[in-house]
Amino acid sequence: MCTSRNHRSTRVASIGLLVLALLVAWTGCRPVVPGATPGGGAGATEATVWAHYFPPYPISIDDEPAESDYYTRNYLDPAGEGGRHAAYGGLLRDRPVPRSPRGEGFRLADLRTEVEQAKSAGIDGFILNVMTLDGSNWRAGVDLMQAATDVGGFQVAVSVDATASIGRADPTFVAERLAELYRSPAAARTGGVFRLDSFAAERRPTSWWQALIFGLRSAHGIRVSFTAVFLDASDSNLAAYAPFSRGFGRWGERTTRGMEAHVGDAARAHRLGRRWMSPIAVQDSRPREHIYAEASNTATLRASWRSAISGGADEVQIVTWNDYSESTHIAPSVAHGQAFLDILEWYIRWFKEGSAPTVDHDRLFLTHRNQLAAAEPPPGQAGMRPSLGPGTPVSDRAEALVFLKAPAEVAISVAGSQTSFRAEKGVSSFTVPLGPGSVMAQITRDGVTVARLRSPFTVALSPLNLDLQYYAVGTQSD
Repeated sequence: MCTSRNHRSTRVASIGLLVLALLVAWTGCRPVVPGATPGGGAGATEATVWAHYFPPYPISIDDEPAESDYYTRNYLDPAGEGGRHAAYGGLLRDRPVPRSPRGEGFRLADLRTEVEQAKSAGIDGFILNVMTLDGSNWRAGVDLMQAATDVGGFQVAVSVDATASIGRADPTFVAERLAELYRSPAAARTGGVFRLDSFAAERRPTSWWQALIFGLRSAHGIRVSFTAVFLDASDSNLAAYAPFSRGFGRWGERTTRGMEAHVGDAARAHRLGRRWMSPIAVQDSRPREHIYAEASNTATLRASWRSAISGGADEVQIVTWNDYSESTHIAPSVAHGQAFLDILEWYIRWFKEGSAPTVDHDRLFLTHRNQLAAAEPPPGQAGMRPSLGPGTPVSDRAEALVFLKAPAEVAISVAGSQTSFRAEKGVSSFTVPLGPGSVMAQITRDGVTVARLRSPFTVALSPLNLDLQYYAVGTQSD
């Protein structure tokens, strides 16, 4: 945790009026023409794709072999970290794809790998979650800036997490520490000035953010444009933050209904002359809190892209790249390999190019859980509740998401019971009821099998721990 100074409210109040007078000139905030640069419309080449980077979960924590490293011993094992995670079966249900020990400099080398993985999928930059002003998470942020500089062609936006200890620190001190990050060549710029993002912006008063922006400019010569990302993107919050923000965003719900309900958010931001950053998400499952959102296989992911594109979002934030504790990650992992990143790549092209890309080769993605939603928890563990997305029915389905260059037959098999579908050219989704046993899918055309998958994740009737994330596997690109 950081050793921050106390928040000095009297200091903030004393500069309040001056800040309000100077912010528009100093932050580079200016109105945007509504609809001028959304992902699905004119100016689509300006559409930017970000992924939220969470420092606590790098590719490797200790550079040990996977069978005995920190993830295996302490995060995946219910007895890890002295048994503190036993009540929920371990802190995590997934981990980054293991690799062999790298030796000296492994942290920076791993960060370069992550930057390269994201860049290869069409992601333009990471939004770095800054929680503390010292310690391992802070150092990871500094290293991420260096890794992005080393790789090149990739930005890192500084994002202040208002729910963490940094949000309780004096904004003058926060500005002093953030100035170190802004000195990196990889520090993101928007509209010619540095970019400052946020998580749960409404958790700190507007005066705190104004003092931070003022401090960066007055003490360090750093002009920033502020993007306020809200948990609650209400009209009142947008109005309160509009005078000193260039754009807004919503963290978002991880259900189809949650994503579809906010298709009008970009229009609300545009009416205020501000840009809008839409959330893109796969799922959300939190064993430690015993709660999850029903993502309905890839339906939530696809709904989030539809909402961003049809709603006219100017940019998107994939939430998240690597928060394994909430299963929102899309980075290559044991539970879904490269599959979610491969699916995202097609939608990223759609968002940036302004029209759906032509499908010129066949791809097959298979998603399912490794247990039923109503599975009994093991002794000593509490059950999981779908309370993150109220009103969305719990789903026990296996899904085949297909990208087809021509019409074909799609078959899904669960525990030996096969169901077939006729699929047209393009992108289609098919689901069947999930049950205990193995899960398979295949594509055939004119009697020839063109793609086949057997999931390595068997559906258990009595699981060892509750795990309501969706697993995924996909065919390789041609």
